[in-house]
Amino acid sequence: MGGKLCAEQQDCHQEMARLFFNFLRISPSYTAASKYVRPKRLPKKMSLDNRKILDCYSKYGCVLDCPFTTWFEGHKQLPMYSCQPVIEVIRGGDRLFVCNDDVLLKLCSDQDPPSITQLVNALSQIWPNTQIKQIHSQVLKGAKLKNMWKDLLLIYTMALNPDTELWRAGAMAMLVDRFIGRLDPLAAKHKSGDDHMRRHMTLMVMRHKESALNISEQAALGIFPQQELGKSFQTRFSFEDENFASRLFSLGNHEFDCAKDRVSQLTRYAC
Repeated sequence: MGGKLCAEQQDCHQEMARLFFNFLRISPSYTAASKYVRPKRLPKKMSLDNRKILDCYSKYGCVLDCPFTTWFEGHKQLPMYSCQPVIEVIRGGDRLFVCNDDVLLKLCSDQDPPSITQLVNALSQIWPNTQIKQIHSQVLKGAKLKNMWKDLLLIYTMALNPDTELWRAGAMAMLVDRFIGRLDPLAAKHKSGDDHMRRHMTLMVMRHKESALNISEQAALGIFPQQELGKSFQTRFSFEDENFASRLFSLGNHEFDCAKDRVSQLTRYAC
């Protein structure tokens, strides 16, 4: 049991590391830092943020000319926290390890798994409201995780298709779960019945693009995963720059494929 939990925590740490790696890859400021020839002494008038970005680049290096596995081996001490799981899985045969002050929630293995809402409602009967709020905030991290992968998939998709309409890019990036399989990115622009979905998808693209920029620029400052909306950044993604895509895909489509696979898994949609 302990080995399984440890393995799950390692998988979680590696996924967060891969997210960090990818957000650094798309960050305009981190890319600019990679081109900066750093003098022995930085200019006195250089802003604190620029200094932080250069320090972050010095620590984590170039993320565009090496695969994730190679980079991860050299940078395992990442700015992410790992904590003990709030919920531990204990089966009937493990009941000898239950302490007197433990509280157990019994689930029958031959029944359908409960929904998140059902679990939270059940726990609310045995735990104070403050603890339930803590668990609920952790549950929401699942949506946060999915949205971060969607942010990345959108940027990679737009880099590969810089001239495509926003709603088409959003459909290809699977930004809206309920539109998957319904809004065809290759459909005619004026296909009857798709107007609402196209408008909504365009808004979602703008939102996810802003989120991707914010998270990537926070990552370039060494802040990851960013928990709240940070300050407004003056940088932007240069999709019209042909070098933007060539930099991201210089080693192939591995990270694009990874983002697409994770979004598919998290939305339970098989591409």
